[in-house]
Amino acid sequence: MTTSENFTIAGHSGIQLAARLESPANPSAYALLAHCFTCSKDSPATSRIAKQLVQEDIAVLRIDFAGLGHSEGNFEDSTFSGDAQDVVAAAEWLEEHYQAPQLLIGHSLGGAAALAAAADIDSLRAVVTIAAPYDPEHVTGLFAGALDDIAEDGSASVKIGGKTVCVGQGLVDDLRGFDQKERIAAIDVPLLVMHSNADELVDIHNAQGIYRAARTVKSFIMLDGVDHLLNKDKQAQHAAQMLAGWARPYLPDTPDVDRDDCADERYSYTKEGVVEARLTGDGDFATELRAGNHRWIADEPKSVPGAKDTGPNPYDMLQASLATCTAMTMGMYARRKKWDMGDTKVTVTHERDKQGMTTFTRVLHFDPALSNEQQEKLTAISEKCPVHKTLHGEIHIATETS
Repeated sequence: MTTSENFTIAGHSGIQLAARLESPANPSAYALLAHCFTCSKDSPATSRIAKQLVQEDIAVLRIDFAGLGHSEGNFEDSTFSGDAQDVVAAAEWLEEHYQAPQLLIGHSLGGAAALAAAADIDSLRAVVTIAAPYDPEHVTGLFAGALDDIAEDGSASVKIGGKTVCVGQGLVDDLRGFDQKERIAAIDVPLLVMHSNADELVDIHNAQGIYRAARTVKSFIMLDGVDHLLNKDKQAQHAAQMLAGWARPYLPDTPDVDRDDCADERYSYTKEGVVEARLTGDGDFATELRAGNHRWIADEPKSVPGAKDTGPNPYDMLQASLATCTAMTMGMYARRKKWDMGDTKVTVTHERDKQGMTTFTRVLHFDPALSNEQQEKLTAISEKCPVHKTLHGEIHIATETS
């Protein structure tokens, strides 16, 4: 099953940083994920990347940098160097309490922080940046109009991405004086640079700078048409899938787990015929489901307040049960008859009237190559689907507590 736990960890200066570790039942590797400038560990892109990596069997620790999210500290006092040191501190915490991270990922300025920290984390096997600036000073362009006020008063309130933060002179000086080229050159593990040709905030020439500065094995993936914050549908998830595929050869194989001798619930399986549901804490409805050695996420659509649409809803799965069982039943019959089902599919919808009567409408979409006689026989056999019979039969639900 997937677990999601919140922690506080000590940053490099002793400030307590909010952290979240999400882990699959049997992680093949542990990753650190650094969020974008003025964002948080729970920003949409960071959250979606983490959850997709968990689906790829990679456990992910993400932290709120000092003064952001739920971490202690004032953002006004933060520095880029401090963020990089906090990435190292998070790696040390992960090694002490779970397993040393093998993968380091950073988005936007978090990518720059990952590059700056990578050479100081000995356990790493790969580093990935997403939409990262080559020179951290690039970030000052986001508040260029306030630089004079910051220099005069020591700090100033600026609005970045719809969020107002107080930027201190210490951050500006640190961004301007940081030797990122040297830090990138010190990385001795494979590096993946991911960037979009449509990024208007950090243009793609930054990826070129990172790539040229790196002296290690390096790769580049173009995120075609993706915006800087990966806000559009599935962009973050697709990026996570691609980086996981790239990183796989450099990461350990998934460890074998004896499903009969497993004391740790994180690596356990349900017995045959048992389905387990547990809320994940990601929004109000997201629920992890386990059946045997399979797991998936259910949710409600975004039209429901508090929902994030991270998986099918309960009625989707009920409809899926009928559709799947119907397809399987017809498939078994067709194999016995040595018929080719071709592109046959089943769709199921449902509606409930004012009297409370629920109607499931099942449509059998037969491949045109099937004859009328074959279609008639397959339609008749579909009525013998076990789920179909269950829904037509008398149903009792017994509720117990434990």
